[in-house]
Amino acid sequence: MTNVEFFKQQSKNFMKDYKTRAFNEAEGFYEYSPRYFQDIDELLHNFGFKDDESFTLMNAQHIIARLSGFYKWNELIKASDAALEIGKLLLTNREAYQQKQGIFTNMVESLIVADWQEYESQYLQDFDDEAKLEIFKKVILEEGASSKRKAPVITVDFSEETDAQDMLSKIMKKKNLTPEKALLSTITQKNCVTILATGWAGMAVSLWGHADPDGEREKLEDPIVKIKLSKDKERLVHIVMEKENVSFGEALLYFMIFTLESLGYHI
Repeated sequence: MTNVEFFKQQSKNFMKDYKTRAFNEAEGFYEYSPRYFQDIDELLHNFGFKDDESFTLMNAQHIIARLSGFYKWNELIKASDAALEIGKLLLTNREAYQQKQGIFTNMVESLIVADWQEYESQYLQDFDDEAKLEIFKKVILEEGASSKRKAPVITVDFSEETDAQDMLSKIMKKKNLTPEKALLSTITQKNCVTILATGWAGMAVSLWGHADPDGEREKLEDPIVKIKLSKDKERLVHIVMEKENVSFGEALLYFMIFTLESLGYHI
């Protein structure tokens, strides 16, 4: 089987898994009985496919191309043998790589693709596909690109954000954490999913304290907070930034507001 034939077969397999879907009337959503792509429901969600939309083999080919590191199917079928081999490795190692990183719910199209493309753009712009293939095997498959990356220190200035200071202060007290650890504790996959699913985080943030509009806001001793953002948490923040079209600071507020809800505060 040639490399291109391999991807064609994977597209057909994805289509077979899609056709297993059945509507669960009791729960109100579609369920799948996949043989090849165990997380097909999550993949369809991440790629923006809705239950009421038609799904074709071309759609399946697009997903397979993306999971293999290509922008679209037409790019895949024109790629070199070495590039196709990288794509095959990206696709077949997708779930194992994700579990190796300790992530079991993927909020991006493919974690291994995202890590490889980041590494490729930083270090391999002048390398040919054959060289990239050898580097891929060493850096991604053997070592893991994310393990080589140091968490950057990011400064968050809440000096002019009285509501943000109040929110973070309350989280600190409830969890008995420092400002840095309290802020990092809010950036979770659960909160990310909730933010995207509800779509009203911005409104909730704007209404913070509405139950007691004249109440005094708690302030931080030092409103400038420095955090070391791991790659996983950085990815979650950027997902919210992209999907909700907000700044980095606003995204942090979104994570804090749903943490406060989980702690019993009315939002």
